[in-house]
Amino acid sequence: MQASLLLVDDDPKLVQLMGRLLGDLGRIRFATSGEAALRLARAERPDLILLDAEMPGMNGYDTCAALKAAPELNDVPVIFVTSHTDLDHEVQGFSVGAADFIHKPVSAPILRARVATQLRLKQLSDELRRLASTDALTDPPNRRAFDTVLDREWARSLREAQPLCALMVDVDRFKDYNDRYGHPAGDVCLHGVAQALRGALQRPTDLVARYGGEEFAVLLPNTSREGGCLIAQRMLQAVLDLRLAHERGVVDGIVSISIGVACSDEAPEQPGDAIAGEPAGADLMRRADRALYLAKQHGRGRAWMSESAPGAARPQFGESLRAGLDSAGQSS
Repeated sequence: MQASLLLVDDDPKLVQLMGRLLGDLGRIRFATSGEAALRLARAERPDLILLDAEMPGMNGYDTCAALKAAPELNDVPVIFVTSHTDLDHEVQGFSVGAADFIHKPVSAPILRARVATQLRLKQLSDELRRLASTDALTDPPNRRAFDTVLDREWARSLREAQPLCALMVDVDRFKDYNDRYGHPAGDVCLHGVAQALRGALQRPTDLVARYGGEEFAVLLPNTSREGGCLIAQRMLQAVLDLRLAHERGVVDGIVSISIGVACSDEAPEQPGDAIAGEPAGADLMRRADRALYLAKQHGRGRAWMSESAPGAARPQFGESLRAGLDSAGQSS
């Protein structure tokens, strides 16, 4: 994928010059103020920012500090482009998070070399971050990465008053599968299930992660209870469509899953359920886990919705899957 560079300077001629010099190193976007730079960076995260230190209004140092204070932007490297050559300005720049300095007037070879170096370092750090947050066996994000996204999406859900849906997924009788077919086959099974779950998602913002063992967690931002139930049905069917033989399975001798569904627009948990110091959104996962328990208790191979908000209508579903979709607190 082509790198994205954001050039920020109140001198349009210098911005155009740097754009011509760097055009083959990535896709170029421009801003002539700190405020505009922040808007562009938040709208589309760049791989590298070249930032003028002295600008009217919000100067480069304040802009860099604001970038580093934003969780989604704080790892984007910033190169200051400045006419200042004294030590104090460089110290000030590094103190707010600068990665490097380029002095004006800009030297084309120096500009290209330092930009190329920062892009290489960014690529390496992104790969290390990806490896640290990816489950090596099944390929989706791991539990640590999921918890980070959950915190962010829970805060967004509260801020924007939008529902957030979570699913807990468990491979039915997976211990029996390992005992019967062996652990290498079990690894292949988990990888296949993970890919089937990912294939059932419909948007880039939706997330499947390995939660631990044979459990997966799913996060669906801006999704209602009905939408979460629809995705649960798609996932149930996607795993059945793998047709992985499981002679001790619960659905027609093939691998199946059970799913618990919870949504942030449901009734809140009972007082005393919250655990001090736990991450934001943990009660949402707890409700999904309780619904998963009920799905397994009622025969596995099905999805179960956690308790709905008082007075809410129960979503209606077809009978295309083995058990349809059950709702907690109601008999199947």
